[in-house]
Amino acid sequence: MKRKLLIAVPLLCLVAFAAWMFRPRRETQGEAFVSEKVAPVLSGISEVRQQLGELHYGERVEVLSKRNEYTKVRTPAGAVGWVDAHQLMEPALWQRSINLLERVRNMPVQARGRTKVSTNLRVLPGRTEPRLYQFARNVPLEIVGRGIADWVQSTDERDSGEPQEAKKEDWFLVRGIATRPPGETSSRPAETSTTTEPGDQTVPIAGWVIARFIELDLPDPVREGASSANIRPVAWFELNRVPDPSGDKPQYLLAATRGPEGQPCDFTALRVYTWYAKRSRYETAFIENRLCGQLPIRLSKGPKDEPEFRFHVMDGDKQERVYRLMQTVVRRIREPGESSGKRVARKRVKPKTK
Repeated sequence: MKRKLLIAVPLLCLVAFAAWMFRPRRETQGEAFVSEKVAPVLSGISEVRQQLGELHYGERVEVLSKRNEYTKVRTPAGAVGWVDAHQLMEPALWQRSINLLERVRNMPVQARGRTKVSTNLRVLPGRTEPRLYQFARNVPLEIVGRGIADWVQSTDERDSGEPQEAKKEDWFLVRGIATRPPGETSSRPAETSTTTEPGDQTVPIAGWVIARFIELDLPDPVREGASSANIRPVAWFELNRVPDPSGDKPQYLLAATRGPEGQPCDFTALRVYTWYAKRSRYETAFIENRLCGQLPIRLSKGPKDEPEFRFHVMDGDKQERVYRLMQTVVRRIREPGESSGKRVARKRVKPKTK
């Protein structure tokens, strides 16, 4: 009996050790995050395969293995399948996207617009910078800043209509949303009420896009004024509203620039458009040129609730300039101790009556 026990016990220990060694293991090579609106999960990477499900922007997956241009993942629901590696984002880049969103979350909106074409969102200005997401055509965006970058043709972004001799191009820092199908949840909760369709759940996102791929949603008076002055809008604001028999009329501030892209100044010209009730039309109440202004432009109120706007210049001592709209007159407000310097050029222009 003792002899049998001496043989059985080691055998049982050996079997238990072998079972432990060859047990199914939940080993991973790390994690990744979905960087597309929809990423199909496939049963394999051969030509004959099935779609097992879908992942959506921001979802975290476990990376099990990699083969060619595909990554084997385990989804949050526990399913295992293959995903195109280009549709996944490394954790370090995901963290950069979160940090960027936090940085711009409270920045004031400088303009609103929509994508003209499918547009890549990048972590920094430049076509070779890592891509965070791709917006479809006609997606609304909020512009909060501007930058420039060398014009470089990337492999995933072709635009045959662009001038090949261009050396610099403008980029916009934007806030937007990555839309998810109704009923889907996000690993990063949305904190915006903006949605593209009723019932859609959305995830806020921020990054850099090529400026010329964005069509600004300019009010008609601003668009017409910029066109007649041959300036390129960068930012615009509604300063206030004035009474009119046909209804209150907004008055606008426009920041714009002239010439080619890639200029060091965010904007070089200001215009204010006011409503002339007697003639039922907008007039250019204020013009300032030869600026080297820096975004953001911030709005505020004066002592008598008059609209004010302020910004920093990018040349000289980078001083802050403050302007106040008093009825239809715009004046620069100087802080105590500030030298008068040169007088600001102002011009009142009366456009042709429609």
